[in-house]
Amino acid sequence: MDSPHVYIEIRQSSLKALRGEAGLELPLERTPSGGLTKACREKLTISLHGFLRKDVWQPRFRAYCAIGARGVSLRRLTLPATTKEDLKRLLALQIESEFPLPPDALAWGYRQIGSPSITIGRSKDSSGAKQELLVVAVKKEVVEEYAEILSECGVVPVFTVAALARRHAWQHPPQTCALLDVGRNYAELVSFENGVPLAVRVLPWGGESITGAITDKLGVSRDEAEELKTGLAQGHSGDAERGVKIQAAIDAALDSLAGAINGHWTGQKVYLSGRSAQLKDFAPRLAGRLGNGAQCELLDFAPGEGRSAAVLGLRTMTAPGNETALVTLQSKPTNGSAALARPAPWKWAALALGLAIFTLALPYLEAPWLKWRLSRRLKAIQADRGRLVTIDRELDFVRHLKQNQPPYLDALFLLAKAAPPGSKLDSLSMNRRGDLALRGSMKDGQQVVGFRSKLIDSGFFASVAVEEQTPTPDRQKVTVRITAQWKAANYRQSLSIGPTAEEIEKAKNRPKDAPPGAFPPMDMGPPGGIPMMPAMPGGGAMPGPRKRISAPGSPMMPSLPPATNP
Repeated sequence: MDSPHVYIEIRQSSLKALRGEAGLELPLERTPSGGLTKACREKLTISLHGFLRKDVWQPRFRAYCAIGARGVSLRRLTLPATTKEDLKRLLALQIESEFPLPPDALAWGYRQIGSPSITIGRSKDSSGAKQELLVVAVKKEVVEEYAEILSECGVVPVFTVAALARRHAWQHPPQTCALLDVGRNYAELVSFENGVPLAVRVLPWGGESITGAITDKLGVSRDEAEELKTGLAQGHSGDAERGVKIQAAIDAALDSLAGAINGHWTGQKVYLSGRSAQLKDFAPRLAGRLGNGAQCELLDFAPGEGRSAAVLGLRTMTAPGNETALVTLQSKPTNGSAALARPAPWKWAALALGLAIFTLALPYLEAPWLKWRLSRRLKAIQADRGRLVTIDRELDFVRHLKQNQPPYLDALFLLAKAAPPGSKLDSLSMNRRGDLALRGSMKDGQQVVGFRSKLIDSGFFASVAVEEQTPTPDRQKVTVRITAQWKAANYRQSLSIGPTAEEIEKAKNRPKDAPPGAFPPMDMGPPGGIPMMPAMPGGGAMPGPRKRISAPGSPMMPSLPPATNP
């Protein structure tokens, strides 16, 4: 008959599970940050589903999981004896001061060591009584990922530390000793004194260290070194000369392991576990290098898939009567053997009944709810309707401003576009009535005629007149004074004024050494297909009275009295 529980050991690169006599071993692939890859997580979930063979109707059972010692912190705390309710609060405060992370960021558990000076349930009036606690903590993220996977498989996960569970692989565990589990890339060393763990260490030494030593000593590939190590574990060393070299390589690797152990443990008894520790003469050779009369003993148990010292220790610890030895890691403060939430079928029945009642009542609840939403919507529409008058009035005002604003920029653009190269403007005046007057200098009279013709051809100006044209004393340029009158707004609406896409592109590609503001030569034909205004014979201005306009107060042109609005 299958066991009601499953026992799992989670290493850095593998997972071992045991349920009854059935075992399972799976490789693990991790990301650089230490978490499981997406493909590995999916494969692990599918494999555990098949291994557990749990139907939906079956009750949830526990999965006791032993995690590696990497990142695990072990502390012994002495606190005043108090009631059980106050102990949780007091212990949380002590953990916050002792550990670098707050209790909410840790998965932690504790166990009482020995007998307290007074019982936990006694009154607080007893002064001076103390109690000693063993606290084990690790980052919450370490166990949360595995908890999610196991919960998807329909089991309740319980987490503890594998280094603490290995001591219970014996029916009568030793009280004072050290346990060394040799993994593939690292080894875990935990020391006990009078049955209480003192410290947990992760040593950077594993089976790969022996493989690397054999590779360097014999000059073989890593695969050949693995075959030689496997043969040595089975008692086959090959020829004598090669066997001597292999033993020398293993001795060199064991020297570094012995040095790491002596730095953390000075006792007499060391128990060994792990696949790499099963090499021939591994235990006596390590004992000889530890010195001080140390003894190394290989933990012997029946081999099989899913079996390890941690898994067998979990099974012994969870046997009836031994639960007090288990230190569970949980995200919230609990007692030493932290009771888990048991399945409650009545909760699911109550949830199903509530959903059924809600489904039946939904059509009756929908009408009042929709009526309330509709009334809110109608109130919002009525409130917005009063704003329409204000919006229309403001829009009309903005349109009026846009339609009546003087086209100063359009006039400047046309002047800059029509100005011949080398021309210079000394003064320019414009007003809202459309009168424009400019004074400047050009190369010769031909440029003056061309400039005036381009302004007329633009269709923007109703009249353009050259009021004065005088050569400079050096006869190099011609000083001109030109007046113009732009057309009314209704005539200008059909004009397309502004740079074309080709002109913008030419301006972007203008050489860096070109003078600022220089315009490339442009065709001043009528924009947008506007018919050109007929010019007067001889290049004269349009008939009718003509006023000479200048900027008020200009020293170069006579000032006119300010115009009055009709």
